Amino acid sequence: MKRSSISIHHFSGRQAWLALFISMTAWLGLAQAENTADPRELLESSSRLMVAQLNANQDEIRRNPQVVNQLVEEYILPHIDFISASKWVLGKHWRRASQEQKLDFVRQFRTLLLHFYSSGLAEYLSNNTIDVEMFEFLPLRTPLGDKRATVHMKVHTPGGKVVPVKYSMHLSRDGWKVYDVAVEGISLATTYRNSFATVISQQGIDGLIASLAEKNQRLLAGQRIQVN
Repeated sequence: MKRSSISIHHFSGRQAWLALFISMTAWLGLAQAENTADPRELLESSSRLMVAQLNANQDEIRRNPQVVNQLVEEYILPHIDFISASKWVLGKHWRRASQEQKLDFVRQFRTLLLHFYSSGLAEYLSNNTIDVEMFEFLPLRTPLGDKRATVHMKVHTPGGKVVPVKYSMHLSRDGWKVYDVAVEGISLATTYRNSFATVISQQGIDGLIASLAEKNQRLLAGQRIQVN
C-alpha cells in the first residue's frame, strides 16, 4: 500500500514560518514565569525570560542544536495540552480509537512537534538573535475569570513584515495551557487535522500512527521537515 506523506504545506511563506518559530519563545518560559490569572501577561513575561535565555546560550546552540531540543522538551511541551490538541486534530477518529491507539497517537504527535519546533528555532538561532521588541502582545479581549482565552500577538519580523499570531488557551487544573496556535489566521491544529484525515482515510488510525513514527525516526536521524 502506498504510504501517504504527512505535510503541513498550508503554511506558506518564509516570513510566516519565521514568525511561528520565534513566537514559540512565548511558550518557552512558562515554567519560570510568575503564576498569573491573566494569560496574556503570562505569555508576555515568559517570552521576555526566554528571549534572554536563548540569546545568552546562542553560542552553545550553534555548537549543539540539541540544546534547543532540551529547552523545548523542558519548557514548551509541559504547557501544551496535547490531549485537547489530539482530540481536535483527530476529530471523530479520536472517539473511535482504542485507548492504546490514543496513547500511541499522543506520544507520536508530541514527538513530531518537539522535533518541528526545536529544528526551526535552532535553524533561526544559528544566524540570528531574537529581539524581545519583535513581540507585540495586544490587549486581552477575553474577560478575566473565563476559562478560555485567545491571546493575540504581532511578530515584527526582521524583514519588516508584521505577522499576526493567535494563541488559543484554556485554564486547566495545572494553570493556563496552549492547545493551538494560528499564524496569519491559519491554525496549526486545523492544518494537521486536514493532513491527518487524508492519511486516516487511506490507511486508518494505525496507518497514521505508523506514518508519524516513521517520520519521527527520520527526524531523529537528522532529516529536515519539509514545510512548503
